[in-house]
Amino acid sequence: AGYSGMSTEVIIPETINGHSVTSIGSYAFYGCRSLTSIDIPSSVTSICEDAFSGCSSLTSISIPSGVTSIGSSAFYGCSSLTSISIPSGVTSIGSFAFYGCSSLTSIKIPSSVTSIGSSAFYGCSSLTSIKIPSSVTSIGSSAFYGCSSLTSISIPSGVTSIGSSAFYGCSSLTSISIPSGVTSIGSYAFRNCSSLTIYCEASSKPSGWNSNWNYSNRPVVWGHKISE
Repeated sequence: AGYSGMSTEVIIPETINGHSVTSIGSYAFYGCRSLTSIDIPSSVTSICEDAFSGCSSLTSISIPSGVTSIGSSAFYGCSSLTSISIPSGVTSIGSFAFYGCSSLTSIKIPSSVTSIGSSAFYGCSSLTSIKIPSSVTSIGSSAFYGCSSLTSISIPSGVTSIGSSAFYGCSSLTSISIPSGVTSIGSYAFRNCSSLTIYCEASSKPSGWNSNWNYSNRPVVWGHKISE
């Protein structure tokens, strides 16, 4: 089932034709530009790809506690969405999940999440801070590309890889500490981060870091001890 009406508020029922609603399917509310709020029943456990993509008037949404997966591009282009809470059972944030959510000022990532997909928060230009839980092991390429209001971010010790262009254009970011467990950093990871100083636990560039990892030649402090 999908929805293509013009209502501003939608309540999703717990059952449709006698079947329990457990998933918001792919493209279910794709392009519903008039939608400002939606109520998702507690029976839902997954939000599939592009489920709310292009819902540019959606200002708030409550994701039920039983949801364990957020698909790629699930909230792509939801440019009026100001805040969202991700349930504690979610293990991964899909690629492009919050791409272009330019009004998003805060988001809480639970400790169950182990990976942040490529371009997951691309263009979230109002996001000022975000805490990455210690359970995360990888940050995808362009994950925080263009998050120009981001002033602080903490990379936990469990992270082993940071994708290419991960923090490209984070022009308000003043410092970032990279734990010694990070064995891979892609090209242009910190390009155009014009205010940034990079603190690395490693004493010198690890072999797995791309030669253009610090393309913009931001100041680097090697051998920096990161306090727990």
